[in-house]
Amino acid sequence: MAAAAATFEQIDEFLKGADLASFQPGGQFHLTAEQARANPSLALKNLCPAYRLMRPILNAMAAIPLIPANWKGVIKAFTGVMDELCPNAGK
Repeated sequence: MAAAAATFEQIDEFLKGADLASFQPGGQFHLTAEQARANPSLALKNLCPAYRLMRPILNAMAAIPLIPANWKGVIKAFTGVMDELCPNAGK
């Protein structure tokens, strides 16, 4: 989901196909803190798919006029860092 200003309906449709079980214990992208400490490269590999799901929600929140500017700044800073770490998240 690449659009920065996606509609509620577009975000909802995008998320309907999400396999949230893959992030739960036993799922493909589940990772414990202990596993991440033992092999930090696994953390990024498992974090990027979760960020890909969260990214359109964060972008939508940053576009809400009632959200304070400093909150929007935090969201934009976080998504900027994550976009660098997970370059395919917006696709």
